[in-house]
Amino acid sequence: MSTKKVKWGILGLGNIANQFASDLMLVEDAELYAVASRDSVKAKAFASNYNVAKWYGDYDALINDENVDIIYIATPHDTHASLTYNH
Repeated sequence: MSTKKVKWGILGLGNIANQFASDLMLVEDAELYAVASRDSVKAKAFASNYNVAKWYGDYDALINDENVDIIYIATPHDTHASLTYNH
């Protein structure tokens, strides 16, 4: 029986995002599908490091990616509300 993998996205690619990405690799039905940073060079490097299919240089592009099932917000706490309520 084949189980559909849940496609995750990560917003913000600092230290906690690296820890989350490493831990997510241990979850059988999870796939780190997309990452986003305000710095496209950082996003591309992070995606390459974790074999991520998509990377974005802005948060809105990941938020609007219809293939992403769930998003982990790894930005500073004071930005969480604006990243969730405005979308």
